[in-house]
Amino acid sequence: MTLKEQIELRRRQWAEFNRWEAEQPRVDRNPAALVADVGALYSWLAVEVRSCDPDPEKLGIQQMHSTLSRLNPKDD
Repeated sequence: MTLKEQIELRRRQWAEFNRWEAEQPRVDRNPAALVADVGALYSWLAVEVRSCDPDPEKLGIQQMHSTLSRLNPKDD
């Protein structure tokens, strides 16, 4: 299969998924159930994956705090 064929196949797959998703009824879910789902997904990860810190210097958290501080600056 050529790269062009692979790209076309992936495009068709996404188009089919988007069509299917648009036809699905919206389901309002309890936030606690959503958190439980995330917890279940986390528990399915291998212990090695859960124990490895991909951001040991917490740069993502620092960036989030910086962005949030711009949205709500403190009056000094």
